[in-house]
Amino acid sequence: MKKILLFLLPLISFYGFGFELIPTQTLLLAYLENDLELQNLTIAAQKADLSLEYAECTNGFDVTLSSGSVTLIPSADGTTITANPSITMSLPQASNLSLSAESELSADSGEGTSEVSDTSLALGVDIISTNALSRKVSLLKAERSKTEAYRELENQALEAENAFYTDLKDILTSIKTLIKAEQTLYSDTIDFEEIKAEGYSATSSSYRLAEMQVLSDKHTVESYLRDLIHDYIVFYKKCGYDITLNRNQDYLELIPEDFESVDPLDVLSFAKEDYVEIENAVWTNQINTMERKCDSYFTLSASGGYTFANSTTDSDTVDAGLSASLGGLALDAGLSLPVSGDSSPALTMGITLTPFSFKKKAIEKKQASLTEEEELLDIQAAEQDYENYLVSAIQDLEGLLWEKDSAQENYEMYSKLSDELADWYKQGIITESEYLSAKANAAMYRVELLINQLDMIIYNADIKCNFLGEGEYLKGENV
Repeated sequence: MKKILLFLLPLISFYGFGFELIPTQTLLLAYLENDLELQNLTIAAQKADLSLEYAECTNGFDVTLSSGSVTLIPSADGTTITANPSITMSLPQASNLSLSAESELSADSGEGTSEVSDTSLALGVDIISTNALSRKVSLLKAERSKTEAYRELENQALEAENAFYTDLKDILTSIKTLIKAEQTLYSDTIDFEEIKAEGYSATSSSYRLAEMQVLSDKHTVESYLRDLIHDYIVFYKKCGYDITLNRNQDYLELIPEDFESVDPLDVLSFAKEDYVEIENAVWTNQINTMERKCDSYFTLSASGGYTFANSTTDSDTVDAGLSASLGGLALDAGLSLPVSGDSSPALTMGITLTPFSFKKKAIEKKQASLTEEEELLDIQAAEQDYENYLVSAIQDLEGLLWEKDSAQENYEMYSKLSDELADWYKQGIITESEYLSAKANAAMYRVELLINQLDMIIYNADIKCNFLGEGEYLKGENV
């Protein structure tokens, strides 16, 4: 992931009024930068890239060079050297095509002679085999591991972003709680002022109870303000900032409003097959089906070649061979035809029988059938989960939109009332507590609108996590 140079961020101290909040986007980038799980998954995605490259090398064109066993026999008359060099080239994607060459070399330094024998060229190919399918499965698994690594990285980025906005929502909820406490304070203050206006003595029970209630409300407000300051300091700490807030802080200045309002995603616009649970279940069934086909009951392969100075026939030979397997029975046959001289053809045969393999194959086939049934049930369960998720997402969105409209209506109403009462308060028509109560109502619905915006961001992120996406991390732009 591209490093965000956040180590230059200054230490911020807030004193009283007039400070500016750090932009929410800056805080979000810092929050993501400090997410250790996101860093771990970034490394995991890079390792998945390398694993895919390794799988492509393993299942692609290959060359093997070997000197064979080199033997040196020193003596008084000289040194005898023998070797069995060979070269093998394979192309798995072309029906497991292979080409090999090998020879026996000997040299005697004492006699000054050298000899080359049993030099052979051989070409092999699968006629009936699952090697090509096995290679395809291996590559698909490696590609899938990479896809899942990037998908997990993308989801973690969304989850970390969600955690950030959830923390921000908790702060706004704390502010809302504080506003409600102030509303109670203003209401009880108005009642207390009415008791004083009615001429109650300061020693009367009504006066003292009303006064004590106001004092208790002030203590509650102070307690909530301390909690809010604590939450704010912890939140900024998660983003890599150290801040100082004093107890005289105007909490309304702590309300962040610079994050963008988003339009809700339409869950019905996402394809059913892109629902993560369904896609995972279908993929598992498909790749396992391919693997089950790789376990073939019958295989057949052929080979052909030419051997120079074949020691078996004392002449050059044209060679051909067949290999077959049927359950627990394996057959190998080879034929070497001399191309000159009076040598006779050489026929080689081999049979291997493992009786219990037949029974094991039958058991494995039944197990595979039951496993496939489980996989199909998993697909059905994922489809049911998708239907339930649709209902839940649609209902959640309806609730969010209703809350937005309600908060917007109340905010506009109380904002207008607050402006009117501000003029009345200046004219001395109403008390300060009555004006502050209306102002607090407007502030509370203003906060509710902001909370609704955060809920919408979280709602969209949840949908993105439940459906396949092509986010910036999946594209590998930040890796």
